[in-house]
Amino acid sequence: MIPYLLVWILPFVLPVQQSQTDSLKKIIETTDNDSLKASSLYNLSKLYYTFDQDTAILYGKEAIAIAKERGLKIIEANAMNIVGVSYLIQSDYESSLSTHLEALGIRETLQDTTGIIESTMNLGNIYYRLHEPEKAVVQYQKSLTLAQLINHERAMSLLYNNIGSFYLDRWLSFKEAEDFNKTKEYLEKSKAIKEKLNDKRSLTNTLLQLGELYYESGEKQRGIRLLTQALDIAEELNNTEGRLSALGTLSDYHRDNKSLAQALDYAAQAYELAQQTKSNYQISIAASKMAHLSALNKDFEKAYEFQRVKEASNDSIFNDSRQKIRTELEIQYESEKKELENQRLIKDQELSELAITRKNELLFTFIIVAILLIGLAWYQLNTNQKLYAAHRALKEINSKVQAQNQRIQQQSDQLSSTNLELKQANSFRDKLFSIISHDLRAPFSSLSTSLELWESGDLSKKDMDFVLSSIALDANAASNLLSNLLTWTRTQMSSDKVKNSGIALADLITENKNLFAKQLEQKNLKLNNKIPSDFTITTDRDRLNFILRNILSNAIKFTPQGGDICVEIAPNHLSTIIIRDSGVGMNQSQQDSLFNNKQYSTSGTNGEQGTGIGLMLSKDFADSIGATISVSSELGKSTTFRLEF
Repeated sequence: MIPYLLVWILPFVLPVQQSQTDSLKKIIETTDNDSLKASSLYNLSKLYYTFDQDTAILYGKEAIAIAKERGLKIIEANAMNIVGVSYLIQSDYESSLSTHLEALGIRETLQDTTGIIESTMNLGNIYYRLHEPEKAVVQYQKSLTLAQLINHERAMSLLYNNIGSFYLDRWLSFKEAEDFNKTKEYLEKSKAIKEKLNDKRSLTNTLLQLGELYYESGEKQRGIRLLTQALDIAEELNNTEGRLSALGTLSDYHRDNKSLAQALDYAAQAYELAQQTKSNYQISIAASKMAHLSALNKDFEKAYEFQRVKEASNDSIFNDSRQKIRTELEIQYESEKKELENQRLIKDQELSELAITRKNELLFTFIIVAILLIGLAWYQLNTNQKLYAAHRALKEINSKVQAQNQRIQQQSDQLSSTNLELKQANSFRDKLFSIISHDLRAPFSSLSTSLELWESGDLSKKDMDFVLSSIALDANAASNLLSNLLTWTRTQMSSDKVKNSGIALADLITENKNLFAKQLEQKNLKLNNKIPSDFTITTDRDRLNFILRNILSNAIKFTPQGGDICVEIAPNHLSTIIIRDSGVGMNQSQQDSLFNNKQYSTSGTNGEQGTGIGLMLSKDFADSIGATISVSSELGKSTTFRLEF
């Protein structure tokens, strides 16, 4: 078991009281004392970190900024510790590790023994979360030695707990008696100190681990009692992580004891709580547990549903990782850009020094000439020759400076052009990879999940029909996505230029009507082509056809059985094409999401699937041919698209 995050600087962590936050915020708004402001921001961060990590990080970073500027090292290190703890709760291990290491460096400089104990222990927690228990226990032992040296009971209780977690994991893996005895010894020591200090929040974690130890060793009733006690305390203190751990473990144990209904109840509570945390890591764990229990309960539809949630959470974690890589590349680019700027400044400095040298040379020359003119009139001819030589040298220097300035300007223009091309290439790459990694992975992930359920052999005919229909819908969605992507990518790569020609619009609508004949027949829909046969429009035929095909596809998807779809020209604006359906309509929020990069998608009236990118790509094509797409809709009645040239 991985120990939960322990911050011993707070003896009790209760839900944030409005009076406390209001008081601290008032101090921050009214005080001119930077030390008091930084301290208040730090205390606000402490109040929020257990249940709202984003707010805690925001206040903590403000405290760090002021403390750094004013040299308030203790407040800076303490605020860094809270920010690092908040990152760890959010599973942002890299940020947490770098923040705690920086805090440890400050505390070692200050010889702050209490702070060193705290930072070293939290570094151990990070290594434990990173599945490096051997590194973690080394940090815990270092911290424990210092805590025992100054007899810091609270720190000792948390460290006994964490070291007990290490031996508990070893015992669960190898079942060695020595590991069992050490686990019991350390956890019981931790429990005794926490009960003495009345540290209920931290006691929750110890009870969870003791409950697991006794349950797995055969004392099942004693183990479940301890776990239930831990859950009660966690709920009392609104300890989200403690509740998630207790609910998950109780669900597993009731599942093992064949109490499937009780196991499902605990797992459902854990899933609801995980969703509230918005942590993809916690949601993935909880959804996986619900999928497994639903399958055991023969509810394969729910099992499939929760498996989809798990896959989506894992995809989000993957996308987060990709975003970090992109950020690192951007930082590298900015560093290189700054280096080029530094080189330019050096060149400017050299030019400035050269100009000063030139001025000094001229001044010296004029002084010499003046002296020669006054004192040595007979030497005038020779002086004029020297002056002419100096003037020629000056012109050569000026010519060189101008040539150098021109080269610098050319390099600057070339760099700007290269940067613009790089940004455009990166924008296209990111958009394409985002669509492929998210929308194309999802249908194939769903196909894989459906096939796994099929191969399990436990599906009834009804369940089999459900899975097969899901496979068909996902395959159709993947096919449509690939078709749209290929058309859009061809234009983005500039291999397909805009080709305008006169188009008989009525024929183009009839062509799409024939394309969707099967779907129209299946849903008994009427597609009324009211475009005059002699009406023509001049534009790129392929791009216009792509736009019309996507809008008509959506109209068919969201129009119920027996509905109508009408295509006509606006009577007062002959360059506007109107496509109207009698479908389910949309609310304002759905309309606002159609043409942006959020890729909004819902199932059609017959369960048709889509990816949400068709209209987004249609807008790209419309922009490329100088047209605009707009939509108006009335929820439950109809939707009208307008394509205006």
